[in-house]
Amino acid sequence: MHYRVVAGFVFMLASAFFFAVSGPVAKALYEIGWTPGSVVLTRLTGAALILLIPTLIALRGLWGEVRRNWKPIAVYGVVSMAGVQAFFFLAVEHLSVAVAVLLEVMGAPLIVVFWLWARTRQRPSAVTGIGVVISLIGVVLVLDFQNSSLSWFGVFMAVGAAACFAFYFLMAANQTIEIPPIAFTGLGMSAGALAALIINLSQVMPAQFANASVDFAGTRMSWFIPALLLVVFTVGAYVCGFLGLRYLGATVGSFVNLTEVPASAIAAFILLGELLTRQQFLGGGIILAGIALVKWGDLKAQPRQEPPKRVTLQEGDADTSTRATTAPLTTLPTPSDKYLNGS
Repeated sequence: MHYRVVAGFVFMLASAFFFAVSGPVAKALYEIGWTPGSVVLTRLTGAALILLIPTLIALRGLWGEVRRNWKPIAVYGVVSMAGVQAFFFLAVEHLSVAVAVLLEVMGAPLIVVFWLWARTRQRPSAVTGIGVVISLIGVVLVLDFQNSSLSWFGVFMAVGAAACFAFYFLMAANQTIEIPPIAFTGLGMSAGALAALIINLSQVMPAQFANASVDFAGTRMSWFIPALLLVVFTVGAYVCGFLGLRYLGATVGSFVNLTEVPASAIAAFILLGELLTRQQFLGGGIILAGIALVKWGDLKAQPRQEPPKRVTLQEGDADTSTRATTAPLTTLPTPSDKYLNGS
């Protein structure tokens, strides 16, 4: 239990870091003429190619499972991968990056909480609710909303990105599909890359590339390096996120992902020279505190498993074979029992 929780947090924090670093890397490519469409297509196509061989290896003997679950796999790729990025970059065209990030990152865990509430009819605990509020306060402190203008179309696109992101958390946390995480991610990447290609060809998000040198991490280098890092970080983000969500579940995992906000601020400082403020550091600490409360509330909400009742055979019972079939929980005395009974 404790190992799974720790491993889940490690994987989700790594996923949030990879997602966060991808933003500044993409911004460096924008400065030389790349477009959101080219970034999305490069990320998903490159990630699908990297995961191609590991996916084929992991799927040996499991192609029947793939055929039975091709619809969830396709929806996962289109919604959780292509949908999240397409909606987000459309939102950025009409909103400031800070507002778009807030609506996506804050909206996704809220959608997860209320969806599970409506689906299971189980109301979130008070501790979970407090953790939600504290985490969102931390996000607001990290982001700067001064002089930001709002567009209703941009807000709608950002909410769409949040809904797709929430679907990613719910789908990755689903353990009913018996396909290895890396294979499921690889198949989803392929479906997402195909969807991104269709979006580009339809001119909804046209792709435009450039091969000029870029200023990256204070150094002038070839465009190929940040483009390669963008693909590698995309693979790391989705694979680690898939594994982390299998251990933590959708609710806790979506709130751990809020660490993407301070992580993106740190990445922007290292790669683009954007300075951090005390308020951002404070907000990052508050986010972590809120995540701890959400996890605590999640553990408290889990039903306690009662230990099996011990059934003992009474003297004079004639049909012990019948008693064994009607009382399968009958236990033999343990060494400690023998010691306490003096035997």
